Amino acid sequence: MLSEDDVIAAIREVFRRAGVCGEEEDDDTARIDQLLISHATTDVIVEGVDFDRALYPLRFAGLRGLAQNLSDLYAADAEPVGFLWALSIPPSWSLDDVRRFCQGAADLAGALGVSLLGGDLSRTAGPMQCAITAFGRAPQLSVTRRGARIGQGLWLTRPVGGSAVGLRILQRDRPGDDEGSFARWRRGLAPAEARAVAAHVEPSPVHGLERLTDFAVAAIDVSDGLSRDASRLGRASGLAVDFDALDDAVDVAAGASVADALGGGEDWAILMAVPDGLVPTGCVRVGRFVSGPAGALFRHGEPLPVVGHDHFQT
Repeated sequence: MLSEDDVIAAIREVFRRAGVCGEEEDDDTARIDQLLISHATTDVIVEGVDFDRALYPLRFAGLRGLAQNLSDLYAADAEPVGFLWALSIPPSWSLDDVRRFCQGAADLAGALGVSLLGGDLSRTAGPMQCAITAFGRAPQLSVTRRGARIGQGLWLTRPVGGSAVGLRILQRDRPGDDEGSFARWRRGLAPAEARAVAAHVEPSPVHGLERLTDFAVAAIDVSDGLSRDASRLGRASGLAVDFDALDDAVDVAAGASVADALGGGEDWAILMAVPDGLVPTGCVRVGRFVSGPAGALFRHGEPLPVVGHDHFQT
């Protein structure tokens, strides 16, 4: 049976090894005034809803949980600096399960210099849940979803749809939670399938631009599908979106289709409004903002339905 002290010690040790444990052992709070925080975001992941250990090791569930939070900060051009999390752990989980879940988050946090500032633990009779609140700082300008203008280009930091393909491959083969078995299964994949699986289990929230504000006047991360998030971006500025270069949005190297890009989600690329004359390095132009009903989508002038992930729809 787990004890609270053992779980706390295990979590701290995982993040200490990654060099990003910002919480003192004998404190219930962490000082954040020196972090110059300007932005905060929160997300919840639930076992059986947001991750399934029959598909991949728990390490990737922890990594993905933190990545989706940090992506929101990067979309605002805020530098992530730390996070709090609350874990609700069921009796079926062992201390090793906790360590493995934490390891993925610690690996990503260590790579990006993002500290665990503290959190909370609880027991649950239901599935495991993890609520994360991440903090960031934008010392100069930052980006919101509002600010696009008619005629401005709609750009992606990278093609999308690969994560949806990766999820289908994982659901098809169900390689499981064992690290060794999963690694052997992954080595046997064709290059396109391997790229797709990596897009799903090891997503990078980093947009690759030195400063998003050098190009973007509005931005959102692609978490619920290009279609739904483009609609949100247009709606925030009172504009419609015309995908006049939709094919360029598709991660064809991962075997993705237009449908995967539009409705797949969990790519965590950044979708942004960019004024004419600016060309963000390494990014792809996929459309433009046009006059029309706020949030409406078109493809070469023809109406396009809004599709994508909705937490309350199956």
